[in-house]
Amino acid sequence: MPSNPNRKAAIGILAALSVAIVLYSLLVVQQILLGLLVAVVPWFLYLLVRFVFTLERIATALERLARDRGAETDGGVEDE
Repeated sequence: MPSNPNRKAAIGILAALSVAIVLYSLLVVQQILLGLLVAVVPWFLYLLVRFVFTLERIATALERLARDRGAETDGGVEDE
C-alpha cells in the first residue's frame, strides 16, 4: 500500500507539536505530567480515527468477499 504524503505531513506536524508541548511543559511550566497528557491526547485521537478507518476497510472487504462468494455459488448451482 503506497504511503500518502499528506498523512506523513500530518504525522510530522503532530510529532513536532507534541515535542514542543512536552518541552514547554517541562521547561516553562515545570509540570511534565501536564505536558504528557496534552501531548498524548492528539495521538490517541489520531490512532482512534485510524482504527475506525481500518475497521471500515475490513468490513468493506468482507462484504465484497461475501458478495463474490455468493455470486459464485448462485451461478454454479442449477435448479432441477
